[in-house]
Amino acid sequence: MTLDPDKSVNVIEFKNPSSFVSPAGSKYALYTKAFDLADENEYPITISYSGAQVAPEDITVNLGIDAAALSQYNAEQHKEYDLIDEKLYTMVASVVIPKGERTVVAKLKFKSNAFDFSKKYVLPIQILSASTGIVSGNFGTILLNVNAKNKYDGVYSATGKMSDATNAAFIGLYTAGKKAEYTLETISATECVITDHINWGGAAYVPFWTGTGISGYGSFSPVVEFDPATNKIISVKNFYGQPAANTRSAQLNPAGINIYDPAAKTVKISYWMLQPSVVAAPPHIRTTWEEEWKFSRSR
Repeated sequence: MTLDPDKSVNVIEFKNPSSFVSPAGSKYALYTKAFDLADENEYPITISYSGAQVAPEDITVNLGIDAAALSQYNAEQHKEYDLIDEKLYTMVASVVIPKGERTVVAKLKFKSNAFDFSKKYVLPIQILSASTGIVSGNFGTILLNVNAKNKYDGVYSATGKMSDATNAAFIGLYTAGKKAEYTLETISATECVITDHINWGGAAYVPFWTGTGISGYGSFSPVVEFDPATNKIISVKNFYGQPAANTRSAQLNPAGINIYDPAAKTVKISYWMLQPSVVAAPPHIRTTWEEEWKFSRSR
């Protein structure tokens, strides 16, 4: 059976503003956007008259906030996203798709300098109505997860040395000739956690080579704290607890080089993973990293 796309019905919907990150089966699409710290950040969102036809006339699209959609998403996906405070953003009440066109851009504005880093902000934006056409049932509401980035945030290539006192086969990916890439994600104005977007889809783990494949230590990833006045790294702690339930904690090696070079966008760091349940003798150092991270790109 041949379907004629010229006879399909157009719908009014949001176009994907970034990579789709909702899990399979989610009713609402959630997209993530990270902003540099600023008094105001612009976030253009495209609204589309999707289908075979162009707009037959000027189409007024009315926008609003759907807080219930966020509540449903949190319950459905067992998440704890926060509805963003209305003082932290501005949005237009309506936009017009011009006659003969297919899209219009609604410019949202966010005040990332005022973001609370402990919050996981989401703006659940909804197409309330349109003067002509049918509002999409799938993409008539989308969830925008917005957060701020400190100056250390980004994707870095890693080189250096890693050693595990309990297993000599455990080495850095760079030593094994593999791609070693860390993402530093902002959790405060001066702190970033290491995440892995190649092997674990953005989870907070440090990848390494086991001798036969790539792995990571469970419940362990360092949170790195910088001093913006001196550019020195002043501490590391375990993202999963200091210590985590498996006794793993992070500690800076005070004898190592621990500094951020803002001109070269390079981090030099020396730190340990302590695990008293495995290495009983003080200071309980199981794994040592001496690395250099070079900025590759923004995330």
